[in-house]
Amino acid sequence: MSDTPTWSTPPPPPPPRTDAPPAVKVEAAGNVLIARLLVRMLDDSAVRALGRAIDDACWSLAPVTIEAVVIDMSAVAIVPSLALGLLVRLGDQCQSRRQTLRLASLQPQVRRVFAITRLDSVFEICATVDAARP
Repeated sequence: MSDTPTWSTPPPPPPPRTDAPPAVKVEAAGNVLIARLLVRMLDDSAVRALGRAIDDACWSLAPVTIEAVVIDMSAVAIVPSLALGLLVRLGDQCQSRRQTLRLASLQPQVRRVFAITRLDSVFEICATVDAARP
């Protein structure tokens, strides 16, 4: 037996969970896409899932032209700064597709975050999902 230590390779990471609840539910109402966030904390993975869901829906609904995207944020209570930057990027992507992005049903503490960061001047913020529909 040798006195030199042997190093084993670390075990592979576990496979991604497939039973995790979805972060977002998307539905179309005419030429408006409504994305309902289903998470309490809007972290970077939830924003990325939101972006993918919006992109997938826009492509799958063709030839219908989506003119507005409404994000229902009523379930969201916490928005870290990284998520704010990703939301700005998501807004830019919508703008490049000539879509209006509106945020709806923000909880008071989330609304304050948008006001403090002055992102309330970047995003159109509506009191309800119905008010956000064009």
